[in-house]
Amino acid sequence: MRYLNDLSFSRGRLNRTISPRDSMRNPRYPEQYYDLGARALDLVLFASQLCAKPHFPRILDLPCGYGRVLRWLRAHFDYADITACDLDQAAIDFCAREFQVNPVVSQPDLRRLEFARPFDLIWVGSLFTHLRREAWLAALECLIHWTAEDGILVFSTHGRCFTSLLARGRRDIADDVDVRALIAEYGADGFSFQPYYASSDGTYGVSATSSSWVHAQLAQYPDVILRAHLEEAWGLQDVYILYKAAGYYERLTPPHPS
Repeated sequence: MRYLNDLSFSRGRLNRTISPRDSMRNPRYPEQYYDLGARALDLVLFASQLCAKPHFPRILDLPCGYGRVLRWLRAHFDYADITACDLDQAAIDFCAREFQVNPVVSQPDLRRLEFARPFDLIWVGSLFTHLRREAWLAALECLIHWTAEDGILVFSTHGRCFTSLLARGRRDIADDVDVRALIAEYGADGFSFQPYYASSDGTYGVSATSSSWVHAQLAQYPDVILRAHLEEAWGLQDVYILYKAAGYYERLTPPHPS
């Protein structure tokens, strides 16, 4: 994997301890775990350059899991006050112990989650990729609200790469949902969600969003500048980089139906 930045400093300081509970590590490809974490840091550094914001005193990683990305953020931003947030109590306990971060238990509905102060950087990897429409929109609103003035929000989605692979018959990337329905809804609406077969309440599964659909949602926020949309930038996922600046745009277009 080719990186945009020299990560040797961070790599040399990296805590490589992996929890036995961490399901993100594939024993067949052990280095892939670190590569995806490094790529996330690389994207954060790119966002930093793009937005001319070199320092991040307060950072949020949500969902943090067992620290696939968090370990890289800690290695590079050793001065930062970092919050690790996840639904998994064991995961945030592990992150607090290994990476000296503030552990916060998340909520299925992010509107029930509160933080005392906003964050200069928020990394959101593989959250929007699992949410139904209402939860997707609520999460976006919350994350923008939690981003400080002059702060950066970086999040990932499933876009054209993911849906194209599904349409061509690849099933290992979404083998426990109704793939045919997912693709059909994506093509018709630009947003699609299918719950995991094992989801008891049907609220957690796989979602895919077209760039035009995402852009339409972002247009509802006059304080948000879309600095970049990078297709297939984090594994198979697209990455969006947002910069927050109060009153930057005028609201000249009518609200877009979601």
